Amino acid sequence: MGTYNTLTRTKPANDVLTPASGAAVSRWVLASRARSVPAPPALETDQVYVTRRGTVFHSAWCQVVQRTWEFNRPALQVCGREAAGQRRLCRSCLEETRRL
Repeated sequence: MGTYNTLTRTKPANDVLTPASGAAVSRWVLASRARSVPAPPALETDQVYVTRRGTVFHSAWCQVVQRTWEFNRPALQVCGREAAGQRRLCRSCLEETRRL
């Protein structure tokens, strides 16, 4: 019984959803005030997506390009198909072209 009393709180826990008196009313960022996200690069004729150190190229916006855009934007580059060199077509892009 004695240990129960030592574990009870003497002060109420802070409620993060209820603002304290005199504090800012909102912690949320409104969509209209959100920082602008740059648009992903669009491909023109005979262009492909590549990454700096990758061994594949991407002929369309696939899941691999999407994840690279989300987590490592500087690594995603657009270049001409001829400039891709010896890189092979991404498996995800290959499956997409087979479906069409």
